[in-house]
Amino acid sequence: MILTAAIAAMSVSCTKTIDKEIPSNEVSLLELKIQGQMGTAVIERDGNDASATVYIMDSPEYPYSNVLVEGIVVSRYATSSVETGEYLNFSNPDRKAKITVTSESGKTLDWWIYIEPYDAFYVGTWKINNIYLHCNQKISGAGTGEWDTALNGSEFGDNGLPEYDNIITITLDDEMKGNTLTGTITNDAGADGEYGNFYGVMDPYSEDNPLDMNPRLRYLLPAGTATWELDLTTNVMTISKDNVTSAMTFQNRNGSTCSFCFDLPSAVDEPSQNNFYDNMWRSSTQLRYDVQKVE
Repeated sequence: MILTAAIAAMSVSCTKTIDKEIPSNEVSLLELKIQGQMGTAVIERDGNDASATVYIMDSPEYPYSNVLVEGIVVSRYATSSVETGEYLNFSNPDRKAKITVTSESGKTLDWWIYIEPYDAFYVGTWKINNIYLHCNQKISGAGTGEWDTALNGSEFGDNGLPEYDNIITITLDDEMKGNTLTGTITNDAGADGEYGNFYGVMDPYSEDNPLDMNPRLRYLLPAGTATWELDLTTNVMTISKDNVTSAMTFQNRNGSTCSFCFDLPSAVDEPSQNNFYDNMWRSSTQLRYDVQKVE
């Protein structure tokens, strides 16, 4: 009887220990919304290295020293050193502020919040200064040279000239999808009402029998109006029209000038045909519009 009672007592004791709730150690920052925020915070954690990056539209009037926290969510039962309705100070060279999350058990983790001002410099109206096709013979095995060919050069004759009075207008939508900006891009034909053609005319081709590179190049910056999406974290603009897409990046930005660049799909697996074909089609790696802002 004494042994049975002891076993019963041990059973009750173990049951109570198992059923007892252990305080949570979770110290995660799950969501954050601050004044002027674009999209969602990019939250990253690697052990005790914890950060969140918040994008805002670049503006000299932004109140970096007194930024309102509009919403914050942390782990269940945890608390935050800064609550909704309070303020963070980002008035330092790194544009960062600290939020400490404390778990139910008392464990703490410092989260560093970074503000990333975003300059949508590409929004507006641009005129074309020049258009270049970058070629690299090492890619196609046709040689070792690498160069830029202008669309208004002798290789393309007069076929590309109508493109040079085109006006490119980029607009930005008010609403965002997560961290994705959206808008429209219009390639207007300009005063002549015509778009250029990517027709190679050097031997063995000619004006009457050109190398038609429109299938390789024309869709990249399509005629008329297309839609675009841009991920804030990559700054790559994906352009779509009639279920065809291209990807545009921005290079050589200097004040009001910029380059709109389109990397081309590899053509090295296509059969070699002739010197000009191998140089212009199979060796081409990028189409670049050098543009200048007018509005």
